[in-house]
Amino acid sequence: MIIPHLMLGHLLGDYPLQSHWLVKRKTESWQGLLLHGGVVGFMSLAALAFYIKDVWFALVVLVTLHTLQDFLKVYLGPRLNVHPFVPYISDQGLHYLTIVGIQLWVGNRLDPGPGDTEIAVMWTGAAVILVTRYYDVTWWANWLDMMPYMKRWRWHGYLERVTMLALAAVGLWYITPLAVIPRLVISSREGRPIWQQRRGLLEMSLGIVLSVAAGIGLHAAYAAI
Repeated sequence: MIIPHLMLGHLLGDYPLQSHWLVKRKTESWQGLLLHGGVVGFMSLAALAFYIKDVWFALVVLVTLHTLQDFLKVYLGPRLNVHPFVPYISDQGLHYLTIVGIQLWVGNRLDPGPGDTEIAVMWTGAAVILVTRYYDVTWWANWLDMMPYMKRWRWHGYLERVTMLALAAVGLWYITPLAVIPRLVISSREGRPIWQQRRGLLEMSLGIVLSVAAGIGLHAAYAAI
């Protein structure tokens, strides 16, 4: 299975390694789109370096499709009378379908294929990005009124979600909500309890659900080792 490798490459290229400058550049020229596609391709190549002879052409196809999909989002998104989340999540869905397609094309023909430990490591990297930058960007980019709140609690949120991910990954999912207690206490002392903020409570609740779900998935991956 190479889906974990491709997911890690995709999430690295689309989130931690995609700066605000590059996001803006993508809307202005093909150079920005090609640069971003190249970054995603390079990170996918790095994740699959041991299998380069078997996957290099598939990665060229991946980069081409990723770039074209981003172009569709950039070109059609502003022209559609829909919430920005719709083109965003549609674009991500196309990226994931492409990853599944690459798996069906070459992923089952690698001999020897990735071992269980390698797969678990790739899933772990992908999950950490999922609960940090992916989670942040999904809120910030599509619900602009969340920006002040998310910036205020960025590092608290990272620590909470990574802690919950780790707890769920080792089977302690039932105590994961305890990780949000420090933020609840701090917000209460500041006179703005999060449980009295609709957006804040929603953000925290979704963070718990996402982190626990990803952690349970990692637990299953570790069980295979």
